Amino acid sequence: MFCPDTWILFNSHPQRERKLLNALLRAFESPERIFGLTSASLMKIPGITQSFANDLLNQPRTFPLESEKELMEKYGVSLICINREEYPENLRLMAEPPPVLYVMGSLYPQDRFAVAVIGSRWHSSYGRNVCWKIVSDLAAKGITIVSGMARGIDTEAHVNALDAGGRTIAVLGNGLTICYPEENLELMKRIAKGGAVLSEYPMNTEPRRENFPERNGLIAGLSLGVLVVEASKRSGSLITVRAALAENRSVYAVPGNIFRRTCEGTNALIRDGAQLVRSADDVLEDLAPVLRGMLKE
Repeated sequence: MFCPDTWILFNSHPQRERKLLNALLRAFESPERIFGLTSASLMKIPGITQSFANDLLNQPRTFPLESEKELMEKYGVSLICINREEYPENLRLMAEPPPVLYVMGSLYPQDRFAVAVIGSRWHSSYGRNVCWKIVSDLAAKGITIVSGMARGIDTEAHVNALDAGGRTIAVLGNGLTICYPEENLELMKRIAKGGAVLSEYPMNTEPRRENFPERNGLIAGLSLGVLVVEASKRSGSLITVRAALAENRSVYAVPGNIFRRTCEGTNALIRDGAQLVRSADDVLEDLAPVLRGMLKE
């Protein structure tokens, strides 16, 4: 029997690590069974220490479950667990998918047809125009646009998708009681109405630096391919690219001005094998075999 409370407790482990949580789920199938075991039983799973097992089994006594559920109701957040049919199929194919998603808004089956659009927080007018044209055309063709709601290209991608009448998904590195950055609060509300805002973290989780590589991995995992519009050599967008490659997703890059620092990363991606993109058609043509296979299913 499905019990969302135990999934919330399981996912709120203070040392939460997807790899270890998934190892426990593979061994014992559900949090309901896990919370009925002893720490010695859990420690039979490779990587599970006594500290990790004790902290997990103490969650029903230490985690403020009722407060968490009240916040979910207040913010209109639903819980989607990996054992449920509505869990995103693209995420399910990841090597280490998040066991739990907090969702503000709605996820639809057609969100499988998704492309991530990411880039610099300090984009140029060229980058903004490119983002508008490509995202608008992709959204008009029924492609869901995934991004991270950060300043810059991420924000542009969400706005462009919504303005084109399409769907968009924002993936956050914090809990859904917090809008980060703060100036995107109205955008966050708009995304929830025209798509979904997702997080794998409990509701009050602060936007800590260590959360963002995980969040970038989810952006890649939700998508069939990742398009980088503008990025410097040290851009966080390149973390998403590495995650995309690890999950066997396509990587696309828009060529940029060779004299601009914010184009150094994208130009280097093209040099190293990413597909050069001039329009939405370049992305759609490359994804055509995958899209046809999904439609056939």
